[in-house]
Amino acid sequence: MLLTLFFIFSIAAVSSVDTDLSDNNHDTNNRGVNYGMQEINHHQLNNNLNMHSISKNNNIFEQLNNYIPKEFRNYTMFDTFNNLHKEFRNSDMFKPFNDFIPKEFKNFDLLEFLHLKPAKKYGYWVLSEDMYNVNLDELSNNGVNVIFLNSYAFTQYGQREVLDWIKDANSHGIEVHIWMQIFYTGNWIEPVKNGVPDNQYFNYKIDEARHYASLDGVSGIQMDYIRFDGDAYKFKNGTFAVNEFVKNFTKAVKDENPSLTVSATVMPETDNGAYFYGQDAHTMGKYVDVIIPMMYKGNYEENSSWILNTTQWYVNNSGNAEIWVGLQTYRSDDNVTNTPADELIKDGQLGFDGGGKGVIYFRYGLSQELDHKKLH
Repeated sequence: MLLTLFFIFSIAAVSSVDTDLSDNNHDTNNRGVNYGMQEINHHQLNNNLNMHSISKNNNIFEQLNNYIPKEFRNYTMFDTFNNLHKEFRNSDMFKPFNDFIPKEFKNFDLLEFLHLKPAKKYGYWVLSEDMYNVNLDELSNNGVNVIFLNSYAFTQYGQREVLDWIKDANSHGIEVHIWMQIFYTGNWIEPVKNGVPDNQYFNYKIDEARHYASLDGVSGIQMDYIRFDGDAYKFKNGTFAVNEFVKNFTKAVKDENPSLTVSATVMPETDNGAYFYGQDAHTMGKYVDVIIPMMYKGNYEENSSWILNTTQWYVNNSGNAEIWVGLQTYRSDDNVTNTPADELIKDGQLGFDGGGKGVIYFRYGLSQELDHKKLH
């Protein structure tokens, strides 16, 4: 009876689809990892869907996804069905059947299989100098679907070359978000002057972001160093200024291209982010799509459970923004020994367990072991 009901629900769900077919604390002058100044002036567009998040053997579902409107992929009916069949599988009634279900199917997620809900995000921050070192084939095969490319790439290579590279990344199912450094570009820039937001500088950076937002193939804009250098409490209206910048920045990007993902990196200090850095996650989360706490456990002398707990805090205190966890691929700024890839992958899973929707590693090229390993 229960299996029959499950089958009917499955048919109904698939039939419905057929019917509708018509910072970042990695400072530029880090003691152990110095990557030089990465800063610039330029434009962006198009939010390409990630087709490689499904197995390459499931081409039928990749093709199917092309015809499903974006807003339909989160349709409540599918969420309801997915939760329902998960409850069936975990119920006492269903337990006797578990022995006959293949191991791979026990954790089956219908929505992920049909690509009817957003895929988990796995990615890297990439410096401009590493752009041509990135093995897109390998990253795609290993489950990477997001790259944060530092904006200095436009200065280093020119816009045409960068856009060609972005097009190539997109063809591998990888979104490219332009990684902008906001209040640190070799030197710290204070967001306020005499207690008033520095609108001249704000407009300069917002115009830069607006340009990137007009470029074909770009999927998002990533705000790094969206903070003070630990001394926000010394400045009148410091937190207000950061929030005002985030609001205006996001509006400008969305006005240019509403489909883009706007993200902001934040320090992972849950109890004093506003006091020291001017970062109010709750308010920032009203504007941006994604907040990325930099869970650099080595810098804070914390263990892996801290990642889980801190992710949960941000999920509960960041408005409607998704949480993607930022992880450093080395032990700490004082010890740049590579963290084992298996440990990094487990830490990323803790971020998902805490309610996060993505994990981004800082940075490509620092851990050869991780760069060549499947992330999920």
